[in-house]
Parts: sequence; C-alpha cells; structure tokens
Amino acid sequence: MYRLIPRLARLMAAAIAIVVLLPLTARAQAQGHEAQEQIQEQAAEAAERQSRADPTMVGPIVWSMLATPVHPVTGTDGRIHLIYELHVTNASRYNVRLRSIEVLDARDHRVTGVNQVFSSDGQDVTGKVRPFSLAQQTQDAADYTDRLGPGEGGVVYFDVTYGALRDLPRSLKHRFIVSFRGPDQETQVFTVIGEGTKVSREEALVIAPPLKGANWLIVNGSGPIISPHRYTTQATNGGLRPPEHFAIDVIRLDTQWRAYAGDPSDVRSWHSYGADVVSATPGKVIEVVNDLKDQVPGEPLSGITAETAAGNHVIVEIGQGRYALYAHLIPGSVSVSEGNYVLPGQLLGKLGNSGNSDAPHLHFQIMDSPSVLNTRGLPFYFEGMVYQGRFVGSIDEVAEALFTGKNPTLDGRGAGARALQMPLTLNLIGFN
Repeated sequence: MYRLIPRLARLMAAAIAIVVLLPLTARAQAQGHEAQEQIQEQAAEAAERQSRADPTMVGPIVWSMLATPVHPVTGTDGRIHLIYELHVTNASRYNVRLRSIEVLDARDHRVTGVNQVFSSDGQDVTGKVRPFSLAQQTQDAADYTDRLGPGEGGVVYFDVTYGALRDLPRSLKHRFIVSFRGPDQETQVFTVIGEGTKVSREEALVIAPPLKGANWLIVNGSGPIISPHRYTTQATNGGLRPPEHFAIDVIRLDTQWRAYAGDPSDVRSWHSYGADVVSATPGKVIEVVNDLKDQVPGEPLSGITAETAAGNHVIVEIGQGRYALYAHLIPGSVSVSEGNYVLPGQLLGKLGNSGNSDAPHLHFQIMDSPSVLNTRGLPFYFEGMVYQGRFVGSIDEVAEALFTGKNPTLDGRGAGARALQMPLTLNLIGFN
C-alpha cells in the first residue's frame, strides 16, 4: 500500500507560540464576535435539522461516506478541495447503471462546487465506481465503470473544489440517478438523494516540513488525481477505511528532473536515499521499527505483511487524537526511541527503501490512530514551502519519464513561496 507509483514494478522497477496580549476591550470584542458566530452557526444547524425531511425515494443503490466529517483543504492550485470517497453497493438482483452522481448543498439541494477526478492514466473517471470485484487492479481508467452487478459494491471518488471559503456548504448530500431493466425488459429509472454529511470547519493541522532542500516531488498525494494513496481503501477491524487519504510519497530529483543516476537497482543511486527525515511536529515517539532491510529497486518485493508494510518507521503522537507517520527509513538509521519527546526539525532517521516500497522515498501522513492500517488519513498544511511547479501529464506518464531516464515537463507557472497549503500530486516542492 506504500508503493510509489502503480507502474513502477513494471517499469523497472519547539515550536514557540507568541501570545499577543490584546487590550481588555479588544479581547472582549473578539470574544463577543466569536460567541455571535457560534450562536449563528448553532441556529443554522438547528434550522437545518428541523427542515422537512426528504421525500421517501426508493432505489437499488445504497451508499455511505468512508470517513466523516469531510475536511476542506486549500491546495497549491489556490482552490479549496473537499476530497472524499463513497462506499457504493447495488442492493438489487439486477445489473444497475449509474447514470449520474451529483454533489448537492444539503440546505437547498443545488449542485455545489466543481467535481472532477482522474485515473492514473489521466482519464476522467468522475462519477464512476471502482468495483471491489476487479480481478486485476491497474489503477487506470479500465478499473472504473458506471455499472454494478447484483450485490456488487465499490468506491466512488470525489474532489469537489471551490474558489472561496464562503462558497463551502455546511453539509453535503448526493443525488444518484440509476437505471436497470426489470423482468419485463422495461428500463426503470430511479432518483435517490441520500443523507447529509457535515463539512468540517476545523482548520487542517499546520506542520513543519519533514525534509529539507529543493526538488522534492509529490509522487502520490491528494487532489483530483486518484493516486495509489487515494485508490487504497483498507478493510480493517470490520470497517472500510481510507488510511492514506492525505498521505504523500516524496522523492528527490536532480536539476535535470532525474530520480537516480547510475544503476537504478542500487538504492544509493537514488537522489532521495539517505536524506535526513526530521520531525514535522512536536510530540512523543510511540512506535519505532528499525531492523527491516531495504528492498532492491526493480526486484519483486519480499517479506511484506500488514506489520512490515511501512518498513522502518517512526510514529509520533502529536496530541488531540493525531499521529504522524514517517515510513520506509534506512535500516539502523532511526535516531529516536519510543518514549522520546521530539521537536520540529529534530532528526528521526534517514530516507530509505524498506517495507512496501519500489524505490527510495518518504511516505508521510497524519493519522487519527496509532495504527498504520486501521486508521483514517487527516489533512495538514505546511507552514512554509516553495512551490516549484507541477509536472505535466498523468501519473503513469510522469512515472515513465522519471524512471526510464527521460525528462518530464515541469509547468512552473505560479512558482514561489507558499504557506498554509497542501501540495497536490505531481507538485515539485522545496523546503527550507
């Protein structure tokens, strides 16, 4: 589940808080405004709960959100993203076609935002489902369909974007229009609107970078491209979860946008290998693995289990139910121990290729539990970074260029310093 790119195996492979004491009157005014906003928000939510219930709508499709609430994040594209998945099931004995799936503002049932997602080969798969019954998973458009067989289920992916925070709805609903042919061969069409899902008003966690220097490529991350992180849904402890929802895989390129120089099967040929991995947050180290061997790039992975997928890694408890994972480190390189308290910028280990990894990279994520798999990914912002651009093309195209010695094309428009944003898949980022 921590593979860099779906085709790699085939291709070769103390934070100081500054408290400003406001004058008493200013503080009182600020508290008054905050209280007023809370009252207005509570009143709006109460009115929404008291509004007339949706009419009963019968249909063959049932669905549920994989993780709630939905967390808005601002990406490097300047847009606010609602990134989430639905678990969809055909609860009938007929072959069903998904004619359309619309995202609605729960208050007025109007279509909200701009929803669009793409497969790893760059095809628009908005409103399509990835069935669980796939015999072979390619992560390309061939894995997505608008049809489900009797009792069949799968995942539908969303990236609903907005130009401004004021445009965000307080909650979302979904309208499915589906059809099937009954015993009389007549096509029956059903329209169903589901229950509302809250859109969180909580800010994403602000963190320091886990790496230093320039030319770090977000190979797999969040956004409209369904990277392996978004593609992965994990059945654990009786629930279906998106453990890597906002996770990023990061590799370093040279100034010619090459990932390695020399023999690609030698981990030391990769520009990422051996880079310092530092703590992005203060917190307590609660888990360390330090004795798993590096994988050989391009060779079949060995020894991968649920316990070893993250390879050598460090988990830091941040507080408030959040944890940071740093995965795929070099064996013997971890420099902290369980029970240690760490600060931002403190060395944790060296970037390696252990665990479920095709090539040297750092897998980093914020989680809502200390389990690598039985968890949900949470959003985060870097407090500061340099946006260098975005590589043009699909994940598959950029991967082929990177790992066969070709130079991918970087779109450097909008390059410059950024703060309080989340990098998206195929972004090139620099860290101070």
